Amino acid sequence: MYRAPLNSLGRILAIGCAVGLGATSLHGQDSPPKPTAPLEEPVSRIDVFTGYSYLTPHATVNTTLLDGSKYPLKYGSVDYGAIGSVAYFMNRYVGGVAEYANHELGRNDGFHDLMGGLIMRLPSHGATPFVHVMAGGIKVGGPNGEPVVYHRYTWGTGLKAGGGLDFDGGFFHHHVGIRVFQADYIYMHADFGPQPVDGG
Repeated sequence: MYRAPLNSLGRILAIGCAVGLGATSLHGQDSPPKPTAPLEEPVSRIDVFTGYSYLTPHATVNTTLLDGSKYPLKYGSVDYGAIGSVAYFMNRYVGGVAEYANHELGRNDGFHDLMGGLIMRLPSHGATPFVHVMAGGIKVGGPNGEPVVYHRYTWGTGLKAGGGLDFDGGFFHHHVGIRVFQADYIYMHADFGPQPVDGG
C-alpha cells in the first residue's frame, strides 16, 4: 500500500539527479577562451641619463672698445662637454625632466645650462624615441679675445627643444639602456652690460 508513493519519490529523485548531473556536466564545459589583448611591455618610471655633449654656438658679441669702435667676436665650438638629466614619467608617455649641461672648456668661451620642462616618449620594443621642451637658466662666459676683449661669466635665460632615441638592449634586466643620440636647439640670452671692453 505504501509502495506506489515510494516508487514515485524514487523516480523524482532519479530524474532530479539526472538533470543535476547534466547541468553540472554542461557547466563544466567551458566555452573556448576569448583572445585577450597582449600585455603592454613594462616601461621605466624614472630615467637617469649622463653622457658626452658637443655644443656649437652661432652668435657674435659686438663689444665697444675704449676708443668707441665696435669689436665683433664670434663664439667658438665646445668639443668637450658633459650632460645629465633625470626624467619622471607620470604615465607611459608624458613626464617631467630636469637637465644640466656643462660646456666650460670652449676655445674662447664657456656655457652652463640648467633647465626643466616636459618630456614625451613613444615606448616600443627595443627603441624609444622622445622629444622634450625646457626652459631655465644659462651661464655664459666669453667670447674672449684677450687682451682686447674679455667677457666674464654672467647668468641669463634659455629655452631648449629637441629629442633623441633610447635603445634598450636588455642590459642588467632592462635597467640600463643606451642613448643613441640626443639633439637640441638652445636659445640663450645673456647681457654683459653697456660698458666698454667687457660689455656687449
